[in-house]
Amino acid sequence: MSPGEFHADLQPPTERVGLTERLDEERRAIVAQASDLSLDELHARPLTATNLSVGRIVKHLAYAEDRWFQHKLLGLELPQPWRSINAAEAHDWSFQSADENTKADILALYELACMRSRAATEACASMDTLAAYPSFDKKPVNLRWLLAHMIDETAHHSGHIDLIRDALGRPPVR
Repeated sequence: MSPGEFHADLQPPTERVGLTERLDEERRAIVAQASDLSLDELHARPLTATNLSVGRIVKHLAYAEDRWFQHKLLGLELPQPWRSINAAEAHDWSFQSADENTKADILALYELACMRSRAATEACASMDTLAAYPSFDKKPVNLRWLLAHMIDETAHHSGHIDLIRDALGRPPVR
């Protein structure tokens, strides 16, 4: 399939299939948007109003995948490299530490986190499966909410990458 070709079923047979396919479309877009950049472009921060780079966004999304699916949903300890970071600092570290990483390392970290998230989703009996830990100091979210949230989070950051690519003179990739 070509990079711009839509992969998800336009009439998914179930809510679960629809949400997981949609999330995977957003994940593929993130990888495609980073894959054709040079290391300098990956780490460039061309937008003066923000400190974001494509590399920083992709590494942060790897953290978000692991935080939500491994830690919150399954109740597991965060995998490396997040486990070694103070929990209060992990969010900012997920962005800033990307400057020290190669493109291959960032993409591998993201793809591994996405693979773990898919496995976590498959391990849930239903869309009503509740997360092991509460969120927002309230109550646990269910798998349905989590998938919708990660679609939103990933798409939100994909839009940031579009703007950064535009500022770098690189067209958006889907």
